Amino acid sequence: MRDMIVMSDSLFSGRKGWGTHLQRIRDGYDTFHACLCVASGCSLMKWWDGNKCPDSAISMAARAIGRNPVLRRRLRHDPVVRITVLNAAGSIAQCREFGEQYPRLVAARKRVPHVDKLQTPWTVCDLEDVVQQRPHRKHFADLEGCKLRDRQGLYDDKDPEHLRASIATRGQDELLKAIRRTALRRHGRAADDELLLVIAAGWNVADDFFSSLDKRGKAWFRAEMTAAAELCALDGHRLSSIQSKLEALANRRRGKHTSFLKQSLSSIKQSSRRRRSKDELSHPSRKRRWGHGSNRRVKRRYLVSTPKN
Repeated sequence: MRDMIVMSDSLFSGRKGWGTHLQRIRDGYDTFHACLCVASGCSLMKWWDGNKCPDSAISMAARAIGRNPVLRRRLRHDPVVRITVLNAAGSIAQCREFGEQYPRLVAARKRVPHVDKLQTPWTVCDLEDVVQQRPHRKHFADLEGCKLRDRQGLYDDKDPEHLRASIATRGQDELLKAIRRTALRRHGRAADDELLLVIAAGWNVADDFFSSLDKRGKAWFRAEMTAAAELCALDGHRLSSIQSKLEALANRRRGKHTSFLKQSLSSIKQSSRRRRSKDELSHPSRKRRWGHGSNRRVKRRYLVSTPKN
């Protein structure tokens, strides 16, 4: 997995803050490229302001895949996409001291089996245990490779919901490395040519409406869980399918969320991946979409000789 796209809230804002950022990360002798779609204060579906700032992590990812020239070049082969969900539990240090701070999100993900199984087996607090070298921590092979050490950990009391400024850049890089190690452990080195899509958002809407609409006609928590479920159902599909789903979800979040309330999460099932035929692989429209060859159509001229009288 040489490439990964991360859809997150402010968890990954330590390097450059809000927006879409490309970076190259080294993990030992290995390197990979990450596209961070950071919607600080928002979520997969929820925007900061529907008028002035209508972006969310999903709309950022859809636009980056479709328009960013670097991504289009690197992903022109329409790779298989593997999805990993950052565990909702133990996301901040206060969860260790005062109990789980986002119980609704944790419970909601557990009720959707194909989302729950794609969550990392470890939490952000587990990574912090490695950073602090806590003696009685749980040991996870994907976290023990972390080289970052700091007795104060990843968080502090002044801002318990965001990585400390002095450690934020290194902390988020170690988190990205651990997520990728988990994905490689699940899928093996055969997945080197595949794309990793990471869902690292949802905490900011955990207290929003789920079973009814708010005064603006929104049910952001329901929309968030629907988006996560529909994306996880496409695990193992091609990027073209994922992009279509991202664009559809970005459009659905506008207007009233009645359609989300009518859609049961239990009705969203894991979708089996259909192998593409040779005709589909060689179809000119697909090649043009993902950057193969030229967009120009070449007309062939056939010279027909006619006998002279």
